[in-house]
Amino acid sequence: MAELALGPSRIRLGPLLPLDTKSIVGSVLLAVCFSINMQITERLDNLTGVALAPITGVPLANWLGYTFLNLWYPVAVIFFGLTGALIISNFNPIIAVLTATHPLAWAFFFFNMAWAIPNTFVFRHWIRTGKELTLQRFVLTCGIGQFFAAIMFGILMLVVAPGAEPWVYVAIPFWNWIMFIPGGIMGYYFFNAVRNSGVLE
Repeated sequence: MAELALGPSRIRLGPLLPLDTKSIVGSVLLAVCFSINMQITERLDNLTGVALAPITGVPLANWLGYTFLNLWYPVAVIFFGLTGALIISNFNPIIAVLTATHPLAWAFFFFNMAWAIPNTFVFRHWIRTGKELTLQRFVLTCGIGQFFAAIMFGILMLVVAPGAEPWVYVAIPFWNWIMFIPGGIMGYYFFNAVRNSGVLE
């Protein structure tokens, strides 16, 4: 693997789709942590959607899910490439469907992969070109994937909740999208803690 110096420690740019045991196990562990996180946030998102339904006309919200995926997903895609992206994207939706945490649990496969797959390539580009993952670059990269995920949320809203006021199909996805800011900031410090610990190297 090529090693590139980025700040206080090094990131190894491995294969795009690593299939070694360490990558698979590491991805699964991150996916489990993410799923535990989502067991709380998805229920709070569900309550938020119900509370806002008299205003929006649809009992849907996913803003906390969109916040906290920025904590776990960057670590998975940076260290484990598409393997990390595919595992962390698809593990939690299975749990969410089985535990009925959210009315759109079945659609999380699409939201999650819309974030993880594009950002796998963007983060790999920064690493390959020797760009330091500064706070600004990290957060803005989270915003790229979150944009695609929010668009996917808006499209699925049209399918599952037709008939709402037109502004709702813009406002809720936009609300989800801007959560990349607090989520990305938290994710940046979490990523650096993991990077500096060397636990995933």
